[in-house]
Amino acid sequence: MRSSSIDMAAGAFSLLFAVVFYFQSDKLVGVARTYPIGLIILISLGGFFLLALGIRKRLSGSDSNPENAEHTAYGRVAVILAASVAYAFLIYLVGFYLASAAFLFGSAMALSDVDAAGGRKKLVIASCIFTAVMCISVWLVFSKLLYVPTPEGLLF
Repeated sequence: MRSSSIDMAAGAFSLLFAVVFYFQSDKLVGVARTYPIGLIILISLGGFFLLALGIRKRLSGSDSNPENAEHTAYGRVAVILAASVAYAFLIYLVGFYLASAAFLFGSAMALSDVDAAGGRKKLVIASCIFTAVMCISVWLVFSKLLYVPTPEGLLF
């Protein structure tokens, strides 16, 4: 896949997530809204930068499609897209932490190479550790340090 296509897709998805985050943060008020808005602005700036970079590469003609380029794994792209959409719905249903744990663990298992990880047992252990570290880190930073609430689900 061309570098410009990757840049444009990453920019477009960043902007899409910034819009989704903006609408999800509309219930926050006061100081609790400051950090999410700052994060949304940074994600938007990054998205615009990547989009402009991809367009510039494409229009300048400096982004040729090399014959020896790595084949695009469309199946993997579809898995990531489907998992991301499911994650967004899971957050709404079961809350941020449970949905994040399921998303992180499932993504790590589905997208990792079992042989490169040293076998399925090592991959499961590494995925569990990664999931725990990420979820605990987010909980510590957002809930305990910044006092920013994370979304609670309808079912819990």
